[in-house]
Amino acid sequence: MISINKITPHIGAEIIGVDFSKVISPKCQKLIYDALIENLVIFFRKTEISSQKHLEFSETFGDLDVPHPVYPHVDGFNNIVKLEHDKDNPPDTDAWHTDLTFKKVQPFASVLVARAVPEIGGDTLWSSCYRAYDRLPNGMKKDFDSIQAIHDMGDFRNTFALPKNGHSGAERLNDGMVRFGHNIRNLIETHPISQRKFLNFNESFVSHIIGKTMNDSNSLKMFLSNHMNKPEDQVRWRWETGDLAMWDNRVTMHYAIADYMPEYRCMNRVTIINDNRVSTN
Repeated sequence: MISINKITPHIGAEIIGVDFSKVISPKCQKLIYDALIENLVIFFRKTEISSQKHLEFSETFGDLDVPHPVYPHVDGFNNIVKLEHDKDNPPDTDAWHTDLTFKKVQPFASVLVARAVPEIGGDTLWSSCYRAYDRLPNGMKKDFDSIQAIHDMGDFRNTFALPKNGHSGAERLNDGMVRFGHNIRNLIETHPISQRKFLNFNESFVSHIIGKTMNDSNSLKMFLSNHMNKPEDQVRWRWETGDLAMWDNRVTMHYAIADYMPEYRCMNRVTIINDNRVSTN
């Protein structure tokens, strides 16, 4: 028996009763997908899922992303990003972001498995971009409907700006900008399945609002960052080893809380590029 229990009214649900050691039936896959679309992020406790099953589960929803341009991968599994942190390797995901919005195709979803978690701390927050749009005044909704924003590698500049292997920080930064590229996205988008509008902004990767001076762009970005940081739009998950979270990367932001130093935390993530159910709806 599979049950779905909402965690907050607007975002987040825990699914109980899925056995990840077995082949998941098409009926169960649809139930999971529908729960994801409704709740934006879904959680499964203590799954004991293997790396192979992690990949197989993710592949049922769409094509998987290539290895991450910055983070390492799990040995033998190039599509599984290894997010491993401790006092000697502090995390850099402690900011609100939507994954890889600077890429040509904004990824559909991510599937994250907790491999090792600190005794205290290390929670993750997710926030609904639907709710962020819904709370805008009607006048702003109309004004924002024609605005576009530039997305680039944002916070990853910190990694590339450091000298390495005989190359200066400036050289590596320029090379990173070429490899990562930029993208231009509408500030207001419509979800392809739910047909609900959402605010497609995140403070980590949006570098400029098109048509604005730098000062006006920064002012609008600051307003949007503050507007979208509202507890009523969020869900917070306290990890246990083996937990699995899956979220719709199109309509959520997330924030991995870096409060557990010097303890060790290791997460494995698979990114799903496209939603293979979009073309069938």
